[in-house]
Order: sequence, then structure tokens, then C-alpha cells
Amino acid sequence: MSKIPEYPESAAFSKDLKDTIEPVLNSLHDGISELTFYSLLIHKEKYDYRLTRTKSGALLLLRKKNGKDFFVPLNAMPSAAEIEMLAKDGFEPVLIGESILKAFLQNAPEKSELFTTDRDNADYVYLKTDLAGLKGKQFHKKKNHVNSFVKAYSPEVELLTAQNVHDAEAVLEAWQKEHLDIQSDYGTAKAALQLVGEAPFFGIIVYVESKPVGFALGETLCGGETFCTHFEKGIESYKGIYQYLNQMTATRLGDEIQFINREQDLGDEGLRQSKMTYRPCKFIEKYTLK
Repeated sequence: MSKIPEYPESAAFSKDLKDTIEPVLNSLHDGISELTFYSLLIHKEKYDYRLTRTKSGALLLLRKKNGKDFFVPLNAMPSAAEIEMLAKDGFEPVLIGESILKAFLQNAPEKSELFTTDRDNADYVYLKTDLAGLKGKQFHKKKNHVNSFVKAYSPEVELLTAQNVHDAEAVLEAWQKEHLDIQSDYGTAKAALQLVGEAPFFGIIVYVESKPVGFALGETLCGGETFCTHFEKGIESYKGIYQYLNQMTATRLGDEIQFINREQDLGDEGLRQSKMTYRPCKFIEKYTLK
């Protein structure tokens, strides 16, 4: 941890800190979608990520969002006194993992009333077999969308590699042209595609008549039993592309994968309804101050 300065000093999140920070992130078992080295790396410009550590040994990720300052505890919560110090400097805790909060409350149970679940940032987790099979009444509409897509377009699927990543980039550019009027994740998706071949990502590309029309990209969490889908982008004139991407990603994953984390809804009601229609089997809870 010698490369990471003690608070109030901090170091910019970068590849240079990979050997220091990645083992810490890999040891986390809560399954929070944001907390992998490469997920943080592709978001570092958006959130101005920095790293610092406290005297008590807490490793903190500092971030900015909507003009506010936050800290994310990566290995442990700071002490109560350090939390107060950070609060005076304008930093609020977010994305607190359940195991980290539980360990903190063992020594300070009186603080439990200060924390609450952050529903907007809870990760949706699904059984891989549900998303791959789409069996039963609850998935009837999803299955129909997939079947219609296959019948209309006779798609082909390839694994996403450094050799064909330019096709995924073409899909992303086409998608961006259709979404210029919204605040999107275009920049982070582009950064992720630039790391294909270096980062331990897994992805697929869907082709229709040799034209790339959609891609999905993600990585494994929790020692390899959970896959996290970071990005799905499709050309929406191809009806059913997203249902097809979802199913094909689940189908192509290895047998060791049992769950698929499809990240949070960020409080978007339409996105929340869409994620719920796939019947999550559980949520990865994240905590913050009330």
C-alpha cells in the first residue's frame, strides 16, 4: 500500500496502481459490480477516481458525482472518528458492501441506525439458467422476441476478441448516433472496448448478413461463479436485439457461471421495470448514510 498516500493526500486511480489495488478488489466477496479493477479504470475520468488510506488501515476510493464528494470503502470502513473527519471535508460514504458494513457494526453497533440500503444502486442478479433457457410463463414474451429476431434476421454470434472489436466499436458509434439526446455511457463503453485483449473481459458480437448489429461485454466476479454484464449495445431497428443479446450471452458463458449480475437501475423507473421482468433471484445490496 506504499504507493497509496495517507488521507488527506491521494493518488489518481491508474494502471500504475494495478498490482497494489487489484488483489484487494479480487478479495471482495460481496459481488458489487463497480468494484473490479477494470470497471473502475474505465470510469476513472467520469468520476475522477482517486485512492487514499486512513490511519486505521481503511483503503478508500474517492469519487465525484454531480458536484459532490464521496468515498467508497474497499477493504474496511474507516473508524468512527475518521468518518467524522471525512464528513467535515465534504465526503459521504457510498457503495458500502454488506460484509464491510457488518464488520464495522460489530465494533460500533450503535451506528447501525445511521446506514440504509441504497435501492437505486442495488445490483440485479439472475440465475444464468433462467436467462439462457427463458422457460416458463414469466419469460414467454422474452422468448417470443428472441424467436422473432432469429426468424427475421438469421443472426450469427461470435466471441468478442481483439481481432473483431472494431465491429463492436461500429455498433457503439451507430448506437450513439441514435442517443445523442440523452446522457449515456458511451464514453465508458468506448474505453472498455479499447481494453479488449488486455482486460479479462468476455463478450459476444451479433451479426446479421455479416453486419455487426449488437454486442455485449462484461467480466466475472466472486471468484468466477458470477458474470457481470457491463454493456449491451444494439442497433434498435433490429427488433429483439437486446433480448437476443441477453440470452446469447448467458448461453455462451461457461458452466462455472451460476449467476449473472446486470448492474443497477440508478433510480430510472423504466429501467427498473425492465430489469424486474427478467425475474432477479437476488439483489446485491449497497449501503450509504441515511
